[in-house]
Amino acid sequence: MALNFVAPALPGTGALATGFKPKAQAPAAPLNSAGAVLATLPLAAVSRRSTREARTARLLGPKASAELLEKRGEVDAGLGTAESKPWEFLSGIAKDAARAWFVQRAEDRGVAWRFMVEKMQAQQQDLEAHYDRIHNESIEYPDYYTRSFHGYDEGNLSWRAAHELAPATQSMCLGYYDGMAWQDAQEEFRGGARRAIQDFWAAGADKDPETLLDLGCSGGFSSKEMSKAFPTTKVSGMDLSPYFLSVAKQCYPQIEFLHGNAESTGLPDESFDVVTLNFLLHELPLDASRKVLREASRLLKPGGVLAVLDVDPKQLSALPPFRRWAFQVTEPWCKDGEYFDLKLGPELEPLGFQDFQQIANDPVNSLALARKAL
Repeated sequence: MALNFVAPALPGTGALATGFKPKAQAPAAPLNSAGAVLATLPLAAVSRRSTREARTARLLGPKASAELLEKRGEVDAGLGTAESKPWEFLSGIAKDAARAWFVQRAEDRGVAWRFMVEKMQAQQQDLEAHYDRIHNESIEYPDYYTRSFHGYDEGNLSWRAAHELAPATQSMCLGYYDGMAWQDAQEEFRGGARRAIQDFWAAGADKDPETLLDLGCSGGFSSKEMSKAFPTTKVSGMDLSPYFLSVAKQCYPQIEFLHGNAESTGLPDESFDVVTLNFLLHELPLDASRKVLREASRLLKPGGVLAVLDVDPKQLSALPPFRRWAFQVTEPWCKDGEYFDLKLGPELEPLGFQDFQQIANDPVNSLALARKAL
C-alpha cells in the first residue's frame, strides 16, 4: 500500500488532505487518496461560489482550477460519477498543480517532503541493487494493480511513487488530531494500533510471537511498527511492488521483505503466529480482499492473530456525493459493491476465526482483531 497524494482542496475550506475535521463541518475524509483533499470541501452556499472560484484560480492556475470546479459541478448535479475514470479526467496541468499544492501544504506542516525525496533519489544505486535481489520475475500482476493509482499514472509500479513513500506516509495523519505535530500524530495513531495488537496477542499467549507477516507492507513502515511491538519476533513484510520493497529494505535492512501477492503468497501453511494487513483491503476489489483473508487464515497457526488496520467504511459511505467522488479519485475500490460491502466479522467466522473485535483506532480508521481457532 502507498499513501501518496496529489490532489488539492479547493481554497476556502480550511481543511488539509489528511482527514482534517474543522469545527461545525461534516466528518472529514481519510487521507488515503489524492481525492481526500477534495473530500474535505464544504457544500458552500451559492453566494460564496465566485469567491471560491477566484481563490482556486489563484492557487492552481486558471486551467487546472477550471477543470476541478467543472468536475465538482458535474458530480453535484449528478452528471459525473466515480465510474468515469476520475483521475484520468485531469490534464497534466491540473495533475502537476495538484501535486505541487499537496507537497507545499505538507511542508508547511513540517514534513520535509522535497528533502526526503531528494535524499531517497540519491540512494538510487542502492535501491536498484535491492530491486534486483527482491524482484520475483515470476509474479503476474493482477489487472487492478496495473492501473493508475494513488495519483500516479503508473500506479505503485514506479520509482516516482517509491521515492515519495516516506513523506506521503508522514503526511497521512496530519489532520487526525488538531494542533498536533506530524511526529506526535504518527505515534498516536500507529502507537494505538501497536498497543492494541500487543494486548490482543498477550491475552492468548505468555510470550512474544515467533513469526509475523505484514501483508501489503508498502515501504515497510507498518513492518517496522510490528518489530517495535514484538522485539524478539521474526518480522517479514510482503508487497506486490518491488519498487516499494526496495525502499523498505533500504530503510529497514534488519527486516525480511518478500515480493509476492497477498492473495496467494506461496508460503507454507500455518507458518505465522501473527498476520497483519495495514491499509491494504480498501485498495483491492472485493473478491481479491476475500482471497487475502482466506490466505491469511491458511498462513496462521492455530491460535494465531489476524490484525486489520484500515479506513472505516462507515465514514466513507456517509460522505455527500461530491466528497465520496473526491475520495474515490484515486481509490477506485472504495465504493458500494466493493470495499464498502466488506464486513470483516461475517467474512472471518467461516474461515475459522473467533474472538472478533473491531475498534476505532483513531478518528478515521478502525482496527479489527481476530484469533484463529485452535
